[in-house]
Amino acid sequence: MWGGLGLTETPKEEDWENAKKIYLMDNELSVLPKNPRCPVLSTLFLQRNYKLRTIPPSFFDYMPALQILNLSRTGIKSLPDSILRLVSLKRLFLNDCHCFMILSPKVGKLKRLEVLDLEGTDIMDLPKEIKELTNLTCLKVSLYACMSNGRRAMQSDVVVPCGIISALSHLEELMITVNPDDKRWNACVEAIVTEVCTLQSLNTIEFYFPRVELVRHYLLSSPMWVHPSLSNFKFVVGHHVQRTMSRLPRDVEFELERWERCLKYINGVAVPREIQKVLQYSTAFFLERHATVKKLSDFGIGNIKQLKCCVVGECNEVELIIDATDAHEEESEADAHEGDSETDTHEEDNEAGANEEDDEVEACREDGSSEIVSKTSSAKTIVLGSLEYLYIYYMKNLRRIWKGPVQPKCLSLLKFLTLRTCPQLTTIFTIGLLDNLYNLEELIVEDCPSIKTLVSCKISTEPKTSDFLPSLKRISLHYMPGLVSISSGLHIAPRLEWLSFYNCPNLKHLLIEEVSSKDLKKIKGEWNWWVALKWRCGRPSYLDDIFVPINI
Repeated sequence: MWGGLGLTETPKEEDWENAKKIYLMDNELSVLPKNPRCPVLSTLFLQRNYKLRTIPPSFFDYMPALQILNLSRTGIKSLPDSILRLVSLKRLFLNDCHCFMILSPKVGKLKRLEVLDLEGTDIMDLPKEIKELTNLTCLKVSLYACMSNGRRAMQSDVVVPCGIISALSHLEELMITVNPDDKRWNACVEAIVTEVCTLQSLNTIEFYFPRVELVRHYLLSSPMWVHPSLSNFKFVVGHHVQRTMSRLPRDVEFELERWERCLKYINGVAVPREIQKVLQYSTAFFLERHATVKKLSDFGIGNIKQLKCCVVGECNEVELIIDATDAHEEESEADAHEGDSETDTHEEDNEAGANEEDDEVEACREDGSSEIVSKTSSAKTIVLGSLEYLYIYYMKNLRRIWKGPVQPKCLSLLKFLTLRTCPQLTTIFTIGLLDNLYNLEELIVEDCPSIKTLVSCKISTEPKTSDFLPSLKRISLHYMPGLVSISSGLHIAPRLEWLSFYNCPNLKHLLIEEVSSKDLKKIKGEWNWWVALKWRCGRPSYLDDIFVPINI
């Protein structure tokens, strides 16, 4: 147990001899022993030794029992030929070795290997010998596209040789990430998709489809989609140009990675059926730079009902996120389809009757008897009833978040809402939405100059027994030149802990009702703005105690 001790040198070689497991992660090692004798060593952890650049040529010569080797997040560039001596190796981790460029073909000799993790490396192609690793259940690889002439001579014309994926018939996890500018991937991706479709045990996949047609091929041929059984997937669909600077913050990318079934649709046109099909099973959706779609609900209310995380950005035609009338239209179409089925043949009637039984549930009366209740006659469609995280950015024509009536439980699980750089946005919350957002915890609105107030509604004269947004703890309002009020005097956020203002020059009056939380711990803003603020009944002294001026 030598992990995290700040070691600059490895322990003496005699200490290695009888060890079964050696933990040397999180140290400052730059040199390893030349050829330590480790006849019973089964586990060697060297991850996060960032100064480790090379492994001695004979380092693995005497480790015949080694089963787990972790070299992730080190500075190594390649593996020595002695790697083939690890005849018992089952798990090899090289993830986030950003200098690692060449995977030795000798890795193909590791016949017992079950996990090979090359995510976050800089290798340029997979050696054809990988197909010999027929016991692999997990393969993760990041493929680097070379651009400089000096490096181009080193790369193969084929990024993944033909026959590799189909040979790994026991794969349960497959992750292939590539540079979207790599033309080699475009040349071979169709053949790779065909091979992926042969994998019968796959339950986790990460894959880049540069064209929608490839998704169609995958959905029609993969046994995982004929009878959907994928527990985890991350699909990137649509050709996109690698950017030096992304407008999407890193923490939002991490949020997308957190969900088990993620679809990224980039530079799309129209709403392909293939995207709708995948979306039905997705828990996270990233829509960026779509050319024609005007609202998120264009993808189908029924197709987005499982979404827990949604990120939408740079879609210049989008004017609103949800149009509630779309749900009504989908219900009407479903009813019409059901009506049409009643005019079919007698055999089809029987089949429809069986389907109707599927749509019916037995409900118990209070007296113990039961009745059949149709699911289709239940309450109106719940729109985005599972959504927890909504991030919207750089939407130049977005006017409002929601249009139409708000049914109970729509958006009721939403916890985090961020709106950034939406110059035409005028309406965020209506009373209908406020009634449903009882789980909202954090609100960020930045660079939305047309917003005058967060709440667009008239205050009812009838007294309300509870405040709106009861779970809201943090509000950040930055670069909002049009803002004149937080909530138009409406009582909101009784548990608010944090308020942050910056560049809101027209917010000259605050009502105590808008900052009346007993839990408020901090208000941030410019000092000059705070001093000039006017209060209808005077500013309570305790607010001065928790105000923190922004250091510009």
